[in-house]
Amino acid sequence: MEEPRVLFVDDDENLLMGLKRRLRGKFSFDTALGPLEAIEKIKSGAKYAVCVADMRMPEMDGVELLSNVAKLSPDTVNMMLTGNADQKTAVEAINQGRIFRFFNKPCEDEELLVGVNAALRQHQLITAEKALIEQTLAGSIKVLTEVLSQLNPAIFGKAMRAKVWCDQVAKSIGYPHPWELGLAALLAPIGYVSLPADILSRLGEEKPLQPLERDVVRRTPEVARSLISNIPRLENVAQIVYMQYRDFDGSGFPSDGPKGTDIPLGSRVLRIFNDLGKITESELVVKQHFDELRQKPKRYDMSLLDKIEMVLAVVDPSYDKTAFPEGTEHDIYLKHLRMGDFLLTDIETRDGHVLLTHGNYISEVQIQRLRVFQKLHQFHEPIRVRRGGKGASG
Repeated sequence: MEEPRVLFVDDDENLLMGLKRRLRGKFSFDTALGPLEAIEKIKSGAKYAVCVADMRMPEMDGVELLSNVAKLSPDTVNMMLTGNADQKTAVEAINQGRIFRFFNKPCEDEELLVGVNAALRQHQLITAEKALIEQTLAGSIKVLTEVLSQLNPAIFGKAMRAKVWCDQVAKSIGYPHPWELGLAALLAPIGYVSLPADILSRLGEEKPLQPLERDVVRRTPEVARSLISNIPRLENVAQIVYMQYRDFDGSGFPSDGPKGTDIPLGSRVLRIFNDLGKITESELVVKQHFDELRQKPKRYDMSLLDKIEMVLAVVDPSYDKTAFPEGTEHDIYLKHLRMGDFLLTDIETRDGHVLLTHGNYISEVQIQRLRVFQKLHQFHEPIRVRRGGKGASG
């Protein structure tokens, strides 16, 4: 394991050379002649456990430097050397530079050694706690996702698809913490653990539910929030998941709460992806899918919908929304399925899993996906399609 290093920053080269002579062998350290050199070292990848900076330097004072260090390297413990430790300087240094300790110039070597060793111990505590939290976080998420994948693979598959979409759009929509958005998508259906097995099965197969059953499903985000809130650092994720069915106009679930852009951005994204996942059976998203979503303008943040469409939507000439195109009907086996065929029956495995629903044109991507599934599953055949006529290709 690499020994933690200390960075001393001063615009006085003689002072830095003196520090090198007097502190050699006490701990691992580096020096920077002025704030710009210090920032460049950190930006180039140098890791420092402690940064000790002079207050009065040209180009940038110590407070501004340590404020930048705090942003570039949040785990670094910052300390300041100053000959002018007035109240204003102290307040600025603590609030902006996150100062661990002050030293007055001139500073005795023994006092500096004691301070630096204390800062090294502080860094050790910070990194140890962070590692523990991250390991706990990773382990907790792994347990939850494994529970969901075992509970209903079909529902988990849809969550994974939503996560892929989140990862693709996070940067374009300016999401500040992309990992948080992807995780919210992955954990969004975790509240389904509270559902009876028969409801869960019908949900996975997208079969209709009774009104009381729909109400039970509608409230699962409460269960999800309760589960996720127990994991450190996932408070925002829990709130995103809780608000995932809150409509932009303030309707939906929960019945009271924010509306419009006051709804968490992540929840507004999931509101779109939850419904998008019901329209398409694959990661392929086409413009017509978004046209369908726009039929319910009060449900979504339309500005956000436009941004997501620009990133995700591709051109698929085989898709058409026409419910009853002209053409001839055929009963065919899956191996004879063509791009552009219009499904009049569901494509369903013999164990009841619906892979593609009726009412959609077949795309090339869907045919390739079917070929893979045919190696693993048996399907109900023949299926009925409408071939030719308006909107068909090939």
